[in-house]
Amino acid sequence: METNVSNYQDQIYHFNGLWDVPSICGLKIIKKKDNAIIIATDLFDENPGTSITEWNTKLAKELCDKYEIDYNQLIFIEHTPDKKTKLSFNQESFFKVDFDIEDDKFENPQWQELTKEEVDNLITE
Repeated sequence: METNVSNYQDQIYHFNGLWDVPSICGLKIIKKKDNAIIIATDLFDENPGTSITEWNTKLAKELCDKYEIDYNQLIFIEHTPDKKTKLSFNQESFFKVDFDIEDDKFENPQWQELTKEEVDNLITE
């Protein structure tokens, strides 16, 4: 797949997950002056492999390296789409994930839930 380093990406992203199992996620990248926002969307029904939550430290680093994003300017958001059921864990959610960066590795993910409006504000501010 050809690398495109434009200021905006919206695509299905293929990555090798746990045990090198082929995996996919939805991917939006918005590069701005002071930061870069990555929104990785879990594609439960289509993903044959590892979820983004299980692989977020490796996925965040891979995406920063591939799309030339400064680790310290990264805003990484995990998105779960609404699956249109009454079960609370199947409702749309957004979590900003902060990482400790040590020796060129992303470690110790810390999640903070965001509303859709907060995500919209991050994108448009």
